[in-house]
Amino acid sequence: MAETPPSQHDTTLGDPGFADVSESDWEAAAEGALRGKPLSSLRTTLLDGVETAPLYTAHRHGTEADPSGLPGEAPFTRGAGAASGAQGWEVRQIHDVRLAGTPDAVAADTTSGVDAVTVARGWDADGDAAALDAAIGDAAGAGVTIHLQSGASPAHAAALLDVFGNHHVDLAGLNSWLGLDPVAAAASGWRSADAGDSATLVSSMCSAARSATDIAQRSPGAVPLEADGSVFADAGASDATELAAMLATGVAWLRAICDHADGPGLDPAAAAGLLGFTLSAGPDAFLVTAKCRALRMCWTRVLGACGVDLAGGEGPPMRLHAVTATAMLSAVDPWVNMLRATTATFGAANGGVDAITVRPFDAVSAGAPSSGLGWRVAANTQLILRHESRVGSVIDPGGGSWYLEDLTNKLAHAAWDHFREIDAAGGICAAMAGGGLEASIAAERELRDEQIAAGEHVLVGVTDFVDSQAEQASGANVAVGEPASMRAGGLGVHRWAAPYETGPADEAVTGEAGS
Repeated sequence: MAETPPSQHDTTLGDPGFADVSESDWEAAAEGALRGKPLSSLRTTLLDGVETAPLYTAHRHGTEADPSGLPGEAPFTRGAGAASGAQGWEVRQIHDVRLAGTPDAVAADTTSGVDAVTVARGWDADGDAAALDAAIGDAAGAGVTIHLQSGASPAHAAALLDVFGNHHVDLAGLNSWLGLDPVAAAASGWRSADAGDSATLVSSMCSAARSATDIAQRSPGAVPLEADGSVFADAGASDATELAAMLATGVAWLRAICDHADGPGLDPAAAAGLLGFTLSAGPDAFLVTAKCRALRMCWTRVLGACGVDLAGGEGPPMRLHAVTATAMLSAVDPWVNMLRATTATFGAANGGVDAITVRPFDAVSAGAPSSGLGWRVAANTQLILRHESRVGSVIDPGGGSWYLEDLTNKLAHAAWDHFREIDAAGGICAAMAGGGLEASIAAERELRDEQIAAGEHVLVGVTDFVDSQAEQASGANVAVGEPASMRAGGLGVHRWAAPYETGPADEAVTGEAGS
């Protein structure tokens, strides 16, 4: 039998048969395709000033000297654990206990794969205690994890603990997040928190820190305190500013717990064990993943400056929760919100978060109650990614991507620089009271609006690829603004699509229909 002649190209891995193409060759070909435009026109500058390149190569962006370490090792850039969990992350669903249909909605969620229920802001610790029990009592008694949204006060936490007691929940095994966060309360405008009074905020943090210490003694697995960056992101903050605000809030907690005369006086490692962090997840999956990685990197540096040796096993890694951004939701053609939520969830899962909350796709267009379909899709978005796509089964799946590694490092540096500015101004409480942080966020919000108006940032279904029939159909159902209890002050919620939407009275929609 005659031998088969060799192929024209050797197909071994060592020589795939492709012609060698240098970086300069690629650049020349790219510039030719750009029809006279320079290659630099493909560079993108984010709101933070972070610049992304059109091409990433081993020569320019190699990771041989990468200090990020391994998954489960400090600085935890690649994840807090060295092994993936069987379930990936905790699936949370957020509900307003004041709504009549909430008990049925909670029952439907908790029997359909949702792991935890979060109680939304807006309820009164005294006046709504019965509604709280009716909404989540049965679920709590059945062993479902219950959380409080950030901004809760010690009175809110006490009301939840009363519900646990009424339904015989074992507090020793409790792993709930209790959401004590006066900074988020002030930023969101919930309750009577006064962002203009730094001393009041500090006093509130000390009071919450003492309550957290008492709760931790009864429930060692609970996460009493929170640093929520999503309230800043929904107000218009860039990603680096959001991370900086979270870091500054975390440092304010450490000072209130460890150093303040009215605090409980714990050491920094014990104080860090009381904290949980929440960040917003937007529609750019790579950017969300980079945010998660950069935040863990920076927080490890903060604790190291406080003498906590995370590399030596002293103190816990960051506990991180992601919530899909309200700011990215559109009321016109709300179906596109499903895609936004999916990419946001994908990015957060790849970033190694511990829990994710997805807002319903019709949270703006349907009003505060949303719809049964909205809640179901919100849960299924996570369940499909977790159980069918098995996203959580791989640790740091983007690790080694030159683009992601570069974006992570640049975002971490931008966040750290802004964090230092906040700290130099006296910390997060002083920065909020003095108006400096609000002014910075307003400038970033204005820049984003300019980019959207110029077509540099496309809102699918709103500024481009607009479905005129969808716009007409949703216009009559647009919810104008937030509930009154959510509009008492704070930084507000500024959705990107709001300037392009009109309500039933041709008024621009500026808020969200529930939180």
